[in-house]
Amino acid sequence: MTIAELYQSRKNDPCWNTSYPISPSDWAVYRVPGPLSFENDHRLSFYIHIPFCKQLCSFCEYTRMLCPDENVQRDYLLAIANDIERFKQQYKDVTLLGFDIGGGTPTSLSEKNFSLLMQIYQRAISGVELDDQYEPSIEGTFNTLSEQKLEAMSKNGFHRLSLGVQSSCNSVLHQHQRGSSNEAIMSSWLEKAWEKGIKKVNLDFMYGLNGQNELTIRQDLELISRLRPQQVTLYELRTNMISAKESFSKEELFDQYVQYYDGLIALGYYARFGQNTFSVDATDEGVSSYLRERMLNGAAYKGFGLSAQSMSSSGIAYNVGKLAVTPQNELNKKGYPELFTYLLPPTELASKYMAISAYNGSFSIARLRDYGISERSLNEILSFCIDEGLLYKGERDWMFITKKGFKHYGALFSLFYASHTVSVVYK
Repeated sequence: MTIAELYQSRKNDPCWNTSYPISPSDWAVYRVPGPLSFENDHRLSFYIHIPFCKQLCSFCEYTRMLCPDENVQRDYLLAIANDIERFKQQYKDVTLLGFDIGGGTPTSLSEKNFSLLMQIYQRAISGVELDDQYEPSIEGTFNTLSEQKLEAMSKNGFHRLSLGVQSSCNSVLHQHQRGSSNEAIMSSWLEKAWEKGIKKVNLDFMYGLNGQNELTIRQDLELISRLRPQQVTLYELRTNMISAKESFSKEELFDQYVQYYDGLIALGYYARFGQNTFSVDATDEGVSSYLRERMLNGAAYKGFGLSAQSMSSSGIAYNVGKLAVTPQNELNKKGYPELFTYLLPPTELASKYMAISAYNGSFSIARLRDYGISERSLNEILSFCIDEGLLYKGERDWMFITKKGFKHYGALFSLFYASHTVSVVYK
């Protein structure tokens, strides 16, 4: 099969998006016992996963559960604290590039346990060198915020807060089992966050949700124009990750993104076309340093907590709880070790890098060469993409997606996936 045929065959297949591997079985041959090694990764990020939520939205693909009682919350946090301490004892020469706390909904923790979370964060960064561009971030929702939690964030160095909105239309949200917050409440919390020293507030929106149309997207843009968050992130619904049937074609998803993009640019936000993050600051990528290092540089990261993912120069691992049908049954006081560890060849790590880079609509040719992608494969795929007007070359060996390329970005970026490209095209 030629590169052109491969691209055509994937253009309208929803499984090709920002997820990799396509199926866990793709990596079965690489699975090994024991934890992932970080011996060669002294510069990395930390991530803590808090799987607790006040409500379970049907569009969410991550491990989450209804928020348990305070004692269970506390036990979960203390187990994570022990896991972090063990990691730091094993790897002493560490420079942190970033530190994200996500979920789930970290702010769904009780006041007391949220305070404990901040204490755990402080212990985690104690004695560790922080990169000059280090910028921690935490996720939340409007209905789980409190002034005490905002004060604790700011006091402990979290000056970036990412809040999920997804849609301003109640009928869209209710189709996905998600409650809504009215504009006055959202505006009030944003003002309080800024007053407490949260310098950057990001609002997450999604497209591809059931019930979305030009009118609901226009309402989202009008809401953004009034709230004026520093950053906005757009996520496309990945139906293959939640076993749901897609509601929109690739062309319709493209049109929805275009409406958001044009509207946000008109409001004064900055982003390249094909990028999913928007910022009022033209020099800011619109993400935390943890995500920036992952997307742009394929940097290493260690995940703590139920089902959290880790990546090093050796491979990728997923903690206990990944793929669990009832993740609440995996809660324990002993910790959350890596259960699925994959020792990956460089070309598979390159594939993971490409999947994550798709969020930014760009990737580094030099980084792919570092991973060991063959010049023959790389040059032929790049030539096809450039000749077809799917990619264009920028400065310092960076490639950027075009409008034409973004319409089928999943098919485009997957051309660089090792197990689904080299083995097919170059038999």
